[in-house]
Amino acid sequence: MRRLLMLLAPGLLLVSCDKPGTSGARQGDEEAPATRAAARDRHAPREPSPGTPAALREILRAAAGMESPEEREKVLADVAWSALETDPELASEAFRQLAPGGTERLRLIQHHAMRLAEQDPDEALRWAAVAGTEQEIAAAQGQVALVLAETDPRRAADLLSETGIAGREFDVAVVQVIQRWAARSAPDAAVWVGMFPPGAARETGLKIIVSQWAQTAAPAALSWLTSLRDETVRKEALLAMEVALLQQPQDLRDSWLEHADENTRSDLERYREQAIEELGPDLSGPNGHTLAQP
Repeated sequence: MRRLLMLLAPGLLLVSCDKPGTSGARQGDEEAPATRAAARDRHAPREPSPGTPAALREILRAAAGMESPEEREKVLADVAWSALETDPELASEAFRQLAPGGTERLRLIQHHAMRLAEQDPDEALRWAAVAGTEQEIAAAQGQVALVLAETDPRRAADLLSETGIAGREFDVAVVQVIQRWAARSAPDAAVWVGMFPPGAARETGLKIIVSQWAQTAAPAALSWLTSLRDETVRKEALLAMEVALLQQPQDLRDSWLEHADENTRSDLERYREQAIEELGPDLSGPNGHTLAQP
């Protein structure tokens, strides 16, 4: 596996000591006692301060003898995070000793993937492809996709579509990319999600898109609903719209529905009970107030 923190090399601290005998003080018996004491203190060996690379290396060596895997993981993670800016090699060494698939190792992988993607997305993708286990690769690629989604959500979506890797971290990335793409271009995001195979990911994606789209452009969102030809996708989108409608105050709900034709309003009503069931007994609006059930 490549070195974890290749991008942080320029941040190393340079430490220098005063050279003895260059202070300008007189030597021998004429030198003031306080000056000699200060010089001894300046150049005498001392215990490393907590958090310095030297202290962290001592902690890393001690971690090897820990009997508790949980405590060892915690110490290794602390060393890795503490050394990120001051000693990338030490951080990388601590990282390599973390158990594959562990929570802290995944967090470090995501952090590095994000930092690298901010500088060079292509290099980040090459690194992510060999980041470790399948779960770790998914976490790294998901983080790169999130960075890309800020400026190029289509590329981020293509990345997620092409990897073929699944897992919780990857699912989280998919949801976040949908959110960001829907905020920039809900119609394009809807086309992408509409091509998902049937399942929870598509249903969740449609709910995200419809909710955000209706808030900013309800007429366009309702027009899109009427244009859907895939009956299964249309049913999921109708439910998503009814869920979004029920979370609005009555006057705003009525305002949205003015842009729907009679058939669409009738179809939405057929999903009223299912939408209420999904939202629970209390329908909480976007500002946290409870809305009366229709």
